[in-house]
Amino acid sequence: MDISKIDKNFASGAVDGDGIKRYIIPDGRFDLYGVFHDGARFLRLPQDIAEKTSGGVEYLNTNTAGGRVRFSTDSEKIEISATYDYLTIMPHMAISGSGGFVLIDETDGNPKFAGAYFPTPDCKKGFSICKAVNPAKTMRSYVLYMPLYNDVKTLAIGVDGDATVGGGKKYRDVKPVLYYGSSITQGGCASRPDTSYEAVIALWSNVDFINLGFSGNGKAEQIMADYLSGLDCSVFVCDYDYNAPDAEHLRKTHYNLYETFRKKQKDTPVIFISRPNPEYDTFFDKPENDERYKIIENTFLTARASGDKNVYLINGYELYGENDRMLCAVDSCHPTDRGFYLMAKRIWETLKNLI
Repeated sequence: MDISKIDKNFASGAVDGDGIKRYIIPDGRFDLYGVFHDGARFLRLPQDIAEKTSGGVEYLNTNTAGGRVRFSTDSEKIEISATYDYLTIMPHMAISGSGGFVLIDETDGNPKFAGAYFPTPDCKKGFSICKAVNPAKTMRSYVLYMPLYNDVKTLAIGVDGDATVGGGKKYRDVKPVLYYGSSITQGGCASRPDTSYEAVIALWSNVDFINLGFSGNGKAEQIMADYLSGLDCSVFVCDYDYNAPDAEHLRKTHYNLYETFRKKQKDTPVIFISRPNPEYDTFFDKPENDERYKIIENTFLTARASGDKNVYLINGYELYGENDRMLCAVDSCHPTDRGFYLMAKRIWETLKNLI
């Protein structure tokens, strides 16, 4: 849907009666990462790949996890307006993370929180919020993080009518980090979209990333393995343990995913990760958890034995550390912001040496 056809105030670059000039994203003056717009909504991977993978991936492909807009402006006010088909409301995840946007000021190399734009539960199809974020009206660089568990059909960024806009701070000249996995990879249950572990690592590294976490649907189907192997990336992080329905499925798909990827990308580092909190797991008992880790470890050891020195293994238990582990998940599975931060720290220890 082109919102400007039903509301002329949303024509890109038009100034409305309140003095707000809006830009419809994508717009060449703004840098878009992690998602693309197909004319109807933002997506994370091509629709035909999503459809052929599974109904779950097709549905979750519209969730904008990992979507970011980088831009600069001297506007005092910044308005975020979004429309969507539905508002995701979950009992164990804040709407600010599932359906909200977060604006970070990254001008000075010391990123600062600039504003959160999130709907109330009655905003079923969209919302528009304007905040004063830059009283001095100096030129600032921002990154806007998009919702983790919501579709976004249209996105408009509004600024003062006399403000200038341009591209934002650039990521390092490094290929993006590719993440594939489960609801944890997608970002459940971060309280804000910038607190997923991938976003935190990007904050520290200033390297772009691709989030292909599919809640409950990261099952390493062959079509997905083929697609992942064709993506140009600096590192591949394989984190789908939770979504393999049983150990046998993990055994059939895990090494195959690695092998498929390695056939096309001979030298790209691959990091294997197992689940972060096996001791609290209500999905599988301890013997199966142990077996699943051994399957992932076997992929790593087999790859190393074959001469591949560019594979790495992180035991998921290490992700939360030893202290206060019960504070790291909202349930038996999904991390809190503390959990995501600790995940980011441990993964970054390995990743920083590879990019």
